Amino acid sequence: MNGLTERQRRVLEFLRDYLRRHGYPPTIREIRTAFGLRSNRGVVDHLRALERKGSIRRLPGSSRAIAISGPDGENAEGAGRAKAYPVAGRVAAGRPEEALEDGNGSLLLDERLFGGKGDFVLEVKGDSMSGAHIVSGDLVVVRKTASCETGSFVVALVDGEATVKRYVRRGSRVVLEPANPAYAPIVLSAGNAAASVVGTVVGVIRRYPGRGRAFSR
Repeated sequence: MNGLTERQRRVLEFLRDYLRRHGYPPTIREIRTAFGLRSNRGVVDHLRALERKGSIRRLPGSSRAIAISGPDGENAEGAGRAKAYPVAGRVAAGRPEEALEDGNGSLLLDERLFGGKGDFVLEVKGDSMSGAHIVSGDLVVVRKTASCETGSFVVALVDGEATVKRYVRRGSRVVLEPANPAYAPIVLSAGNAAASVVGTVVGVIRRYPGRGRAFSR
């Protein structure tokens, strides 16, 4: 394997196996624990060696930002499409409420998974979009835009508070529709300066019960 040492080969196999099982790479701490290393320095040295020998690519912005080159589909083309998305906070899937800012996390994603390129990730809080299979705890990948087509899922600001809803235009009105009958739609009049679209949802990531956070902090 490109002149890898035995320990480097084992680290690379661990990275590939972890990625296959979890869908995202391990953190430095997780690698250190798996190999019983005393400090992060040893892990970093192995990752630098793997990068130098062309086995992986390390991307800035996340402790999980490791793209693997090799026979499992993580080739140069796939790695080139991997992007570290900032986890910008949480957004309400219910009644609009103040967005909770949390800029410390990031998530490495392959943009081919979604219907378009995104710019950031938000964690959903609430169940107003459950009928559209967007539930509390999901991560939505959002593309920044101030306009969208009717029927799009959007993140919108209403009176300074954020919510995720379906955007529907009806004549001069815009309706932010929930996908849960327990919630009422939000009707916006034309030219309402207190409401704006932040972006459209291009992808949804779900973490099943018992799994830890999919992004670094």
